[in-house]
Amino acid sequence: MKSLFAHVESVGKVVLKGAEIGAPSANELLLKAEFSTLSPGTESTLMAGHILPLPQDIGYSLAATVVDVGSDVVMYKPGDQVVALARHADYQLLDERLVVPVPEGTDLEQAAFFNLAQAALFGIRRSKLELGEPALIMGQGLVGALAAQMARIAGAVPVIVTDIDDTRLEMARKLGAHIAINPVTQPEELVNVVDALGLGGIPVVLEATGLRGPLEQAVELVSERGRVMMLSTVHGDVEPNITQSLMMKGAVLIGGYVNSKPWALHRTDIAISEWPPVVAEGSAPYVNRDVWTTGEDIRAILNLMRYGSLDVRPLISHRFSVEEIPAAYELVWNKDPSLLGGLIDWTA
Repeated sequence: MKSLFAHVESVGKVVLKGAEIGAPSANELLLKAEFSTLSPGTESTLMAGHILPLPQDIGYSLAATVVDVGSDVVMYKPGDQVVALARHADYQLLDERLVVPVPEGTDLEQAAFFNLAQAALFGIRRSKLELGEPALIMGQGLVGALAAQMARIAGAVPVIVTDIDDTRLEMARKLGAHIAINPVTQPEELVNVVDALGLGGIPVVLEATGLRGPLEQAVELVSERGRVMMLSTVHGDVEPNITQSLMMKGAVLIGGYVNSKPWALHRTDIAISEWPPVVAEGSAPYVNRDVWTTGEDIRAILNLMRYGSLDVRPLISHRFSVEEIPAAYELVWNKDPSLLGGLIDWTA
């Protein structure tokens, strides 16, 4: 079987290539793509060769259907719908451990955004946002917009967002943000809003601008013993001046790299088949919610989508056919401000 896939051929250039793929090995799944999504931040960094040397395949957020399974696969069967950390490709083989099942009735277009959504959810969890706390989300790109929705779901009051794009601010209001501020056209408004809370600052700030300058402002605005969450990554040598403010407030700066937590945990149980007890054969995924692995966060994201609490559809700014993938990545590389949520449709 021949598969078509996206590939970063050289700095800033994505092309479509084809390759033959075989049958799945013992622990692999053969997946057929339904929808995949673009990541304007991470993937532009990959296109520049900052993550790995080029050339490289690209894409890491896929909704797909299982076509075939390997001989040792027991958790999946042909016809199952899954999301996966996988490249943009119409067919591909993938280790079964890298996929998460999609609950029946979940919109697959939204499900394809699971990866950026779970990065936003990680920020909410790590900030330890509590019901009734005010929260500020700086930047309303896709991750920031998802984080604002999740802050509202978690009970933040008020949810305050900032962005320099008024269209994105209007979208944030429609999706539940209580206060939306453009720091360019309203330079004093954010400080005034935070002062009006009467808390000496704001307890939780999630910085998702993709810039380091706003991080300094976040540290100035955070309250005593507050938490500043870094949801964006910047490659460069600009270091914000933040240490003194953090020190004097006893505040916390938290790194938001989502892969700093386990992807999944497997449990090994004790079997009382003899005495003393012995270790049971095999292992199984640990799915209890007292430990939030990446896999369990993805399951939570998919259920938020399934039951209508999290709505990604208004954030889909562009829809691309497979043939349009190279042009789509030109928008990513050129940092086109109109590109918020990019969806690739493989169903046609």
